[in-house]
Amino acid sequence: MPKAGGDLTGIPWPQTRLNFERVWSITKGAGVKVAVIDTGLDRTQPQLAHIHTEPGTDVLSGFDPHDTTDCDGHGSGVTGIIAAPQVPGSPFLGVAPEVTIIAIKQTNTTSDTQASAQGVADGIDYARRHGARVVNISSTVNVRVRSIELAISRAATAGVIIVAAAGNDGGGVNGVAYPAAYSQEYPNVIAVAAIDQFDQVAQFSERGPWVNVAAPGVAITFPARQSGYTQKDGTSFAAPYVTATVALILAAHPGITPAQVRDRLEATADPPPASVPDPRYGYGVINPYRAVTSLRTDLVAATPARSRPLAAPLPQRAPDRHLQDIALSAAAALLLVAAFVGIGATLLRSHRAATRLAQKQADDPNGRAGVRALSSSG
Repeated sequence: MPKAGGDLTGIPWPQTRLNFERVWSITKGAGVKVAVIDTGLDRTQPQLAHIHTEPGTDVLSGFDPHDTTDCDGHGSGVTGIIAAPQVPGSPFLGVAPEVTIIAIKQTNTTSDTQASAQGVADGIDYARRHGARVVNISSTVNVRVRSIELAISRAATAGVIIVAAAGNDGGGVNGVAYPAAYSQEYPNVIAVAAIDQFDQVAQFSERGPWVNVAAPGVAITFPARQSGYTQKDGTSFAAPYVTATVALILAAHPGITPAQVRDRLEATADPPPASVPDPRYGYGVINPYRAVTSLRTDLVAATPARSRPLAAPLPQRAPDRHLQDIALSAAAALLLVAAFVGIGATLLRSHRAATRLAQKQADDPNGRAGVRALSSSG
């Protein structure tokens, strides 16, 4: 583990687990704007200084709206996971190094992991107005907030995707965390749980039916504020891996809708060990390569969220007429049997009639009984 601000040796495990560099021959996220609603961004950090950015804002009341300087480091770490480019001497890589970051500062500290509700709502609206396609929110509030919900609704109408951390109280109350839990009502919201390097969901990761997918969130290395690297746990750091993967999908498939993006993430995830969806994993651990490259019909016409079709259609084959042939053969056999039965019945009736006639003739050699029988009928 690197000390805060220390040098990094070795490749961080999430880079090996997700293997997102495989996607870079297709896209690195160029042309996609990503908003990070957090503690700001430290542009003095050597690796973060190379990130593509657009002017952001500080939505905190009483602060300079143009100053997004990060005094905590949380927002810088999240942003680094999303977009840090490759630099000489460092093995650390952001998932989508060519995206453009819009830093939105809504708090000065995340020590209590709680967001300013109004700050989150204002941040979502700012991101939408300034062209962000995806928004990362690595903070939570523990109650429904009307202003956040309305901002999410406006984002949905504008085609903006919200990626939200599931929360870190899984070992405690495990309450409902917002805005992540809005995923049950809004298809543009993606709630993210945290796994460790053994693909086990972290004990602190909150669980519930609102969880969509999981990503690395234990022992996560990222650029520290000012210089070097540090390491921490949290769904805060799982969310940006998903945010960056969403940006790669959007760059590769510009016409895709938020619901289709979420469906694609879920359908291509590495499935959980038990049921799907699972309240801990959602639909599983994200797979950036499959999420970007899988051939799916949702690029032609919209499909319902959470549908499960994958990949290319099966090759066309000649119709299987085996059952039809059996049915025809059976019908022919039945007709043949019926014919034999009919012939047999006719022969039997003829035989019985001949027998009765012979018996009558034996009883009345002159044939009078037979005439009597016919005459008596009238």
